[in-house]
Parts: sequence; C-alpha cells; structure tokens
Amino acid sequence: MCWIWRSNVQASTPELHLRILAGLILALLLCYANALGGDFQFDDYKVIVDNPAVQSWEAWRTTDGQGALGLRPLLKLSYLLNWTSGTGVLGFHLVNVAIHLANTMLVYGLAMAWMDAQRVEARVASSTLSGWTALLFALHPIHTEAVTYVCGRSTSLMTMFYMAGLLVYVRSTIERRPQLYATVPVLFALALAVKETAVTFPLALLAWELARGTRVRTIVQRQWPAWLMLVVGASYFLLNDRYLAQMQRSVELNSLLGNLATQSLAFAYLLRQWTLPLWLNIDPDLPLLHGLTDAALFMLGLLASLLVLVGCWRNRPWVSFALLWALIHLVPLYLFLPRLDIANDRQLVLVAWPLAMALVLEAQRWLQGRLLPWVLGALALVLGGLTVLRNQDYASEIALWESTVQLSPNKARVHNNLGYAYKLAGRVGEARREYTAALRLDPGHIKARYNLQRLDQP
Repeated sequence: MCWIWRSNVQASTPELHLRILAGLILALLLCYANALGGDFQFDDYKVIVDNPAVQSWEAWRTTDGQGALGLRPLLKLSYLLNWTSGTGVLGFHLVNVAIHLANTMLVYGLAMAWMDAQRVEARVASSTLSGWTALLFALHPIHTEAVTYVCGRSTSLMTMFYMAGLLVYVRSTIERRPQLYATVPVLFALALAVKETAVTFPLALLAWELARGTRVRTIVQRQWPAWLMLVVGASYFLLNDRYLAQMQRSVELNSLLGNLATQSLAFAYLLRQWTLPLWLNIDPDLPLLHGLTDAALFMLGLLASLLVLVGCWRNRPWVSFALLWALIHLVPLYLFLPRLDIANDRQLVLVAWPLAMALVLEAQRWLQGRLLPWVLGALALVLGGLTVLRNQDYASEIALWESTVQLSPNKARVHNNLGYAYKLAGRVGEARREYTAALRLDPGHIKARYNLQRLDQP
C-alpha cells in the first residue's frame, strides 16, 4: 500500500480509488490463498455435510422448519447453492473469501463516509486513510474464523448485508435519496434472514447519527423504517417455536447480573484478541460467571471503556465511535440472551472496522510525514503473516483441534473433538488418550464417554 500512499492527494480521485481497490484485492487474495485447500470442520458437518435442508431445493423448501420457513433461510440458501454447484469444499471457501472481499470494500466505503461526515482534519486524503483501514480489516487474522471456517459464513454474510444497509443509509441521508425508506430496511431484513444477531442494526444507525450530532427529530424521520422492520423481524422470531425454545434455554442459563459479569469478561477477551491476535482460538475456555464480584476487574474495564468513550467524544470522535460500536455489538443483546459459548473470534467481524479506523486515525495524528505508511505497512505485513499461519490450522480437523487444545487444555469438549479427529484418521491410541483426558476433566461428558465406549467395540 505504500505505493498508493505516495500518490495520495496528487492523484485523481477515480485513479486513487482504483489503485486502492486493486491493492486491497491483491493483498486479501494473497493472504487467503492457503485457505482454499482447507476441509470441512466441526460444526460444518452438522450445519452442511449432514444437513439435508441444504442439499436439495425440495428439502430446503419443505424440511420441517429447517429450510426456507425456518431460521436463517438465506444462510441455508447460500449453502444450498454451494452444495448443488458440484464444486465441493473449494466452492464453499471461494464464496467465503468473496464475502470477505465484499466486506472489505464496504469497510472502505464506510470509513470514507465517516471521515467525510466528521470532516476529519488529516494531512492526507480520506480515501487513503480509508484504504489503510480496509487493508487492516482485510488482513486481520481475527477474521479467519469467519472466512476459513466454512460455517463461519453466518457471521460474515450477515455482516455484508448489515454494512451494506448502513452504507446505503449514510449515502441516502447525504444525497437525500429514497433508498433510505426502501433499500435500507430490505438489506436489514436480508441480514436478519442470515443471522438473528442483526437485530442491533437500528442501534448501529442510531450510533452513527449520535456521532454526527443529528437532532432527534431528524433521526426519527430517517430511521423509522428500520425500527419498523425490527418489529416485523422480532415478531417472526417470536412466532417460531424453535427459536422460542432456544431463547428459553438461553434465558435460563444465567441471571441478569451473571450475564453482565460474563459479558464484561467476553468484552475484555475479544478486545484483547483484536489488539493482540496471538492466541486465536475456535473454542476458548472462558468461565460462566454468576455475580459481579466474580468479574470485578472486567467490570472496571467496561467502566473505563465508557469513561474513555465520553472523554474522547469531542476531540477524538473516532475513538468514541469505535468503543460505542463495540459495546453495542458485544454487550446489550447478550445480557438478555446469553450465548452458550461465551465468546468466539468471529463476533469481531462486524465490530472490527471502527477499531481499525480509530487505529489509523490515531496513527496519522501521531506519526509524521513518510513514517506513517511504513508503520501501517509493517503492521499490515504482520497481520497478513498471522492470517496465513492461522489458515494452516484449518487444513484438517487434527491440525485445528491440536492448536485448540494447546490454548484450552482444561476444556473437555476440546479434547473430545481432538479425539474424534484422531479416531477418523485411524489413530486409535491418540483418540483414546484424548477421550480419557476429556472424562478426567468432566466425568459427566456424555459424548466423550460414548466415543470411548465405541472405540473399544470391535
């Protein structure tokens, strides 16, 4: 990207955009080239390989609430198109990479729109700073779980429609286009049809307008279609028996204060994963907390984030916006509907772009002249290298779970999954060792006990 930087303000705008987009495409494809040979992993079998609802058009339309009339119909449609294309697992990977590329382009557009709307004073063109933002987003290894892990598509595809809706909203408010009342709610509905966590979309629109200082009356005039779609979407979910059952299990998982404590832990963990992505883990061993005293340090971190958010609102709005965006997408929803898995790296796909933008804008504020592109370029190289290395963990189930067991050695499910991978590969002795380790950690682990018993059968 340094060759793009040197041409920043002097180049014509169309030429600069083309150079930046070409650089982003090339960098992303280089980093994810080794992801294309990966195999199906873990939940891929339940969600895709062994799921008849995504293997034929008839099944997708009629399978007892699992297809077009069930939850996540658009996500399942994308799997169906891949499955029936005959391109195998390679086709799934190609689509995932294409979705990540689309998200990268949307980040470029959103970052440029935000900087232009905020009239950020910079020594370089907002398009160049937006290019750096998109590059850091594209190459950050935190996204491998949503790109290289096939069924991580649920998050990246939802993010694509989500960010597209936000970008159309932003452009429509600036140019006063009718898409504000038509295209935006449709894109919101598409995001909901991929993954129900897109319900935060109206809050994201609100955060954008608050950052701009828009009047309440104007916000209501612009956003009522999105809030109306939220009501429609919520009604659809509440009328679905399977989703109601999932909600009930989620509500019974913990108390409200316990959820707050647990989410403060998850918030701190995920921000650490983004800031220092050296321990990427598909199945982190995070405890379920039941009271605020169990998470005093993490609650202080959450409070400190709120104080920084307020303190930076006037002079560093990009920092405040990034923290507000992260809080909206990582905390409120899970206070009432906590996750069975407390945190996963793929949660940061939607969260990451304002964090990358804040990093770039802080860097341009502190670094002088030609030093900035070299520092950001070096950071991009490090992130890209970590992405290439992480992609190698997804080459096989054994490689993935061997990597995971090193980071979560005290989690029974991880040992059971590694044991099952060994069993499929015919490595019976190693499978027995891992099943035994899982039962030592959790004597009541039903799957590990069943797998161990089957291992001993002729």
